[in-house]
Amino acid sequence: MDFRSVLYILGNLLLLLAAALLLPLITAITMQGSGPLERYEVLAFSMAIAAAAIVGLALRASFETDLRKVSHREGAAIVTFSWVLFSLIGGLPFVITGATGFTDAIFETMSGFTTTGATILPNVEILPAGLQLWRHQTQWMGGMGIVVLSVAVLPMLGAGGYRLFKAEAPGGATFERNMPRIKDTAKVLWALYLGLTLAELLLLRVGGMSWYDALCHAFSTMSTGGFSTRGASLAGWPSPFIQWTIIVFMLLAGINFDIYQQLLVGPRRAVLKNFELRVYLLIALLGGGLCFAVLYHSGQVAGGALEPTARGAFFQVLSISTTTGYGTEDFDLWPDLLRLLLLLMMFAGGSTGSTAGGMKVARMVIFFKAALAELRRTVNPKAVLVVRLGEKALDRTLVSNVQAFILMWLGILAVVTIILTALGMDMLSAFSGAVANLGNIGPGLGSVGPTKNFAQVPELGKWVLIFAQLMGRLEVYSVLVLFLRRSWVR
Repeated sequence: MDFRSVLYILGNLLLLLAAALLLPLITAITMQGSGPLERYEVLAFSMAIAAAAIVGLALRASFETDLRKVSHREGAAIVTFSWVLFSLIGGLPFVITGATGFTDAIFETMSGFTTTGATILPNVEILPAGLQLWRHQTQWMGGMGIVVLSVAVLPMLGAGGYRLFKAEAPGGATFERNMPRIKDTAKVLWALYLGLTLAELLLLRVGGMSWYDALCHAFSTMSTGGFSTRGASLAGWPSPFIQWTIIVFMLLAGINFDIYQQLLVGPRRAVLKNFELRVYLLIALLGGGLCFAVLYHSGQVAGGALEPTARGAFFQVLSISTTTGYGTEDFDLWPDLLRLLLLLMMFAGGSTGSTAGGMKVARMVIFFKAALAELRRTVNPKAVLVVRLGEKALDRTLVSNVQAFILMWLGILAVVTIILTALGMDMLSAFSGAVANLGNIGPGLGSVGPTKNFAQVPELGKWVLIFAQLMGRLEVYSVLVLFLRRSWVR
């Protein structure tokens, strides 16, 4: 492990964090009110900026080195430790203003950066404007990736940026660079991300949201984060236009961003042939249709009125399947069939290369196709069977990577569930809470359902869920590899 490279890049990333904290600081100054948490808000953000800048400058000055030494293990260390440092320093405003204690501040901030959207705040509406904006901004930054942003704006990373990109970009080992320079790929991704965010911002403003609320929800929709400025989430805006707008952009956020690049510059035919995209859209359509049929028959939403029932059904299906976590309905009160459907959707998540969490649709398809190939091999042991994703034949190494990922993901889920149950949570709440945090979804079922929060989880349980959030967002490998002794030996 080349520690100088790790510390030098971490220093540069902390300077980016200091710059990012300027927006909520300006908001705190210009929108300062008279609430109980606003007394120290400006001081809180000033201290967080100072902490990030001082530590960042110190690391940058002390450990400047040749960044060509950045390999995959340095990439994993940089990505993992940057998210931990960002959560520690990003949580300072919550502690200094008195909004939360230390553990809850780290939980809320890690939930933001990892776009989990799980919250410990019983009443988000009492938060001052700057702190509220910071919650949503953490999700927007984490959606496309903190390090992916650094690759786009820090030219000194050079070739080492590819290892960082691979370690953090949603999709992990399935990522393939589509431009000669990884910096150009990162710039295109962030440009598309910003463009979609601005489009949603304008539509939400047209729909009746204030500029402030529209910005916050555009941040948390395109990142599939799910934080809201109201305790009732999107149920606080019953406007059909606003809710259908959110539905559309949740759907768009769960699509591989490479699809948008192909739509703009080609090859456009590849979009129609993208197997993962077709499966993703089919899951959304069938899941929403089934929920609509059951809810319409039962009259459980809006007395069985057609449009509100369809909107409620598709909103919750897209919210869960894209791991956004918004709510317009208390789906914990829905029939058991629909609750089970939503729970299963938590596992798959969105597409690789999207901002969605979960195990990703492509991985699930590859896993089941590999299992089917093994079944066929038992019938015909001499057959040469190739696992394909659409028309593309997959390398055996990639198939093995996917199988190992899913087994590790499920193993971590089991461990987290056991710990939460041992700490006193009921089985449904423990299991769904573990899935919701490891899958970066947000709400679970039972005591951590859509109308509740994670405040009642024991303190040790919160730290376990914080670790699960990090593992889920960095897709297991980047974190677990640091537990290998070989990663630290030169």
